[in-house]
Amino acid sequence: MQEKDTTGGSLTDAPNDNYRKFFDRFSEIETIDTKDWKPVHVLGYFCKKYFETYKVKYKFKFNSPAPSKCFEVFQIKKLASNLTSDPVLLKEYIDWVYLNKVTKAKRRLTSISFMTVEGVMNEYKFNVLLKQININNTIDRSTPLPEKYQSIFTEIGYTTNTYGELAFLSHMPDMPVYLYRAFIKAQENGLDLSILDKVV
Repeated sequence: MQEKDTTGGSLTDAPNDNYRKFFDRFSEIETIDTKDWKPVHVLGYFCKKYFETYKVKYKFKFNSPAPSKCFEVFQIKKLASNLTSDPVLLKEYIDWVYLNKVTKAKRRLTSISFMTVEGVMNEYKFNVLLKQININNTIDRSTPLPEKYQSIFTEIGYTTNTYGELAFLSHMPDMPVYLYRAFIKAQENGLDLSILDKVV
């Protein structure tokens, strides 16, 4: 009987006990703070996104009996060295790749190596990561909120013209579910919610 696993890993596909223990750690992404993720957790998140996108589990190459030396971990480490080792930013990169590249691919991608294509990493680095770092360093309470974020909150009856107004909303006690969902939607569209803690 197949073991139930919501992360998209497959414990019963594991070729040995080392891989079984390795796959078992994928579920830790649900309880461990993203900033404390190790390569196994970043890989687990990749597998979760893969499963959510394709409704099939990612197939590992099992090129090494040791999970720490497998092809997939090598790719995660390649990302860390060429892009960033910050697991929070790696998670955002995985989200970005799935949103902007995977959904537009004409066929199902079968290898994690599409994440480490130099052109894709550079596109993210120069068009998203560096811009975000520069923007984050210059935002204060009076900075105008981009229209794409304003419209998300306008739809549910909240006027948010500045980051300060949005930060005020984000600290609302007993936040209504529809407002919480709006923040999630804004985050999915590129809003770094951690900025709001700096501008209150």
